Amino acid sequence: MDELVATTADGITLRIDRVRATGERRGVVVCLHAMMTDGRYFGARRERSFAATLAAAGYDVLVADFRGHGRSRPPIAGPDDWSFDDLVELDLPAIVATAASASGCGPEDLVLVGHSLGGLVSTAALGTGRIASPRLLVLPATCVWLLGPHAPLRRRVVMTAYRHVTSLLGRAPIRALRVGTADEARTYVRQLTGWTRAMRWTSLRGIDYTAAAETVTTPVLPYAGAGDWMCTPTDARGFAGHLPFASEVRIVGRAHGDAIDPNHFELFTRPELAPLWHDVVERIG
Repeated sequence: MDELVATTADGITLRIDRVRATGERRGVVVCLHAMMTDGRYFGARRERSFAATLAAAGYDVLVADFRGHGRSRPPIAGPDDWSFDDLVELDLPAIVATAASASGCGPEDLVLVGHSLGGLVSTAALGTGRIASPRLLVLPATCVWLLGPHAPLRRRVVMTAYRHVTSLLGRAPIRALRVGTADEARTYVRQLTGWTRAMRWTSLRGIDYTAAAETVTTPVLPYAGAGDWMCTPTDARGFAGHLPFASEVRIVGRAHGDAIDPNHFELFTRPELAPLWHDVVERIG
């Protein structure tokens, strides 16, 4: 495994793990993690993981950490601050440029796997022209909570509490609450929960990310876990419906021949889902 560094336009250092393909290389896959965590769950440093499965199939795998997550620190939530837009406009362009350069290919040759937050960042960056269109975009568990007044009570409570606690402490204390491995910054949380209140997915400057998504010409493979309450199959279908070249959402669950009904973070962590990982390999081939 190699360790790469990407430097953003505002001087932030992002860390990337690279697992080289076994045998002749078939392509390059960039994995982008979800909110409240980091890229470790893709398994770049583990055997019999999602990253190892891709590498064994002939793909170089690059697993990146967004700012404030994993080994991409500083910044640190609380003392430092950032927004969702920073990930779109600064982090992902730096990650893509570094991945392409280190792999000796063009950005158009990459496959992006954007899980949850990683998928939102990828879609927004593509729709606003921050990155070139890759060969393929894989979107596991990706949606936006545009809740409105009649949304499920659980979601409304979660987002209200998320906003208030972050406002009080200056950061979302994810690690202290033991719900993830990375605290989130106050502006990021304010922006995220602001989408919920306004029922619009926008940048801080008012760019309509939903409208931008409808201009994306990249082929998209969406996935959703049958046991995922954070991004239900209905949520994933709704998001994919804004992407003109999205395939039908692949639901992962017992009813569809899988070993378990995975939750939001189990798609890439449960060994029972190794057949799903091989399915991803075949579909991106």
